[in-house]
Amino acid sequence: MKEYVIKVRAPYLVLPVSDKGERHHLCIFRNGEMIDDFALRLDYDNPVSYSFYPIGEWMGEEISVGVKPDDVFYDRQTFSPVHGGRGEEFRPYVHFAPEYGWSNDPNGLLKYTSPVTGKTVWHLYYQQNPYDWVWGNLHWGHAVSEDLVHWKHLPTVLYPDSEGTMFSGSAVIDKENRTGLKTGKEDLICVFYTCAGGESYVSDGKRFTQCMAYSNDGGMTFKKYENNPVVNHIKEHNCDPNVIWCRDIGKYVMVLYLDAGEYALLVSDNLTDWEEKKRFMIEGEREVPDFFPLNPDGDPEKRKWVITGSSNTFLVGEWKDGEFEIIQETRRMNYGYCAYAAQTFTVDDGEEIIQMSWNRWMNFGNATFCGRMGFPCRLSLTEDEDGYALRAEPIDTDFITADVKTFENVEINGEGRFLHPLCESAYDVSLKLKPEECGEKIKLSFFGHDVSIEFGEENLVKSDNVAMPFGISEECADIRFIVDKGAVEIFANGGRSIMTVPWMPDFRRGSLEITSERGKSIIRLLTIKRLQQ
Repeated sequence: MKEYVIKVRAPYLVLPVSDKGERHHLCIFRNGEMIDDFALRLDYDNPVSYSFYPIGEWMGEEISVGVKPDDVFYDRQTFSPVHGGRGEEFRPYVHFAPEYGWSNDPNGLLKYTSPVTGKTVWHLYYQQNPYDWVWGNLHWGHAVSEDLVHWKHLPTVLYPDSEGTMFSGSAVIDKENRTGLKTGKEDLICVFYTCAGGESYVSDGKRFTQCMAYSNDGGMTFKKYENNPVVNHIKEHNCDPNVIWCRDIGKYVMVLYLDAGEYALLVSDNLTDWEEKKRFMIEGEREVPDFFPLNPDGDPEKRKWVITGSSNTFLVGEWKDGEFEIIQETRRMNYGYCAYAAQTFTVDDGEEIIQMSWNRWMNFGNATFCGRMGFPCRLSLTEDEDGYALRAEPIDTDFITADVKTFENVEINGEGRFLHPLCESAYDVSLKLKPEECGEKIKLSFFGHDVSIEFGEENLVKSDNVAMPFGISEECADIRFIVDKGAVEIFANGGRSIMTVPWMPDFRRGSLEITSERGKSIIRLLTIKRLQQ
């Protein structure tokens, strides 16, 4: 590995990046010791954008930069980082996407009301590669919002260290200061994350452990706990700790992925000392658990706890005499392959549970940002003939609705069609219909992309070779579409079945077209909302 000695004279190293650049590892040395390393597609000849590595803490010192495989390195530093780049035309209107670089799993989702200012904000932390728009170099990015739609990008809060890179996790508010780490007037916020040992040169030989960091300034900056890890390595690539306060037992609970569908449940009184209580399987699942309480049909006397895996299959359980018992095995809510690693925002007990997923494989053409989050949804639990059904419905969109059109009793004959113009925007479209009043299939086309609703022995919604069932509620079917750049999200039967399908709208084909195949169809109610950014 070739090394270059530089004197730090500005806060950032300037690193040119391109799609065609060769992937290099850059290793940072200080006083002869490697303190960090990261990978990016370095390209000094034909860069399409620039990444910036922070070096300001060593101002005036000499550090070394090693390049592997051996290659040229130019000492370029700056006080004013400007990424440049391309692909802003692909940025979603009403979904979060990173300002630059790669993003994946949402982490540490949190609703926080400051006891100092009284202001409430939603915090979104997320898996971030700040140096390239491909997976790797995982940090925790950060954004905040007052309405869950308009997000302000903020500085990275967690950086890799000698123990590993920063994999996924969760957040809780330690209102009682059980950790003893509170120093200011703001409530103490604790985040839990997997320190992924062995995912970088500097952590070579280390294992995956669970660590904690804490914030005394309302979640804007974090300090890593000096006695990390709080949970040592258990098994394989154990990861993604999800922590929540459980009033049912008066303790904090952590659900942790272990390996091959196996998860562990741990408890703690103080967030730093953890005891394993139970192991269980979620068949067909892996990674990124979530754990939250819901009241079936709104009845707090029937309170249950839901555990989800990365693909939104779920278990239902309850606490009995301090022990957690699973009372319903795996059921599926999400039938697509695009929505992944959904997490719920930490809220005060009894408040609405809001969920947000990562929409994976969002490379947005040639954009220098990658990935987006799903539209935030309210979760509920209902009891049906098969047990408990988890439902996800998009939050109300009236506050971002620019205009709305409503049509009643729309008749579509086999030879005809319904056609409505759409402009370059995001949309919230909903239908109510009765299957007995419809032909065998209704096809909707949004900006040139097709979704079909098929009636028969199995009622299905299909798009791009992905299908989900939809149920009939009170003899009526309701189906809702959130359409934006990158994907369409489909919700049926009050969100009992959901599916996210990746696509990019062709705005030159600016219309919603609905046709009926093999028979006349009547749409009882059709609502088209144009959403504003």
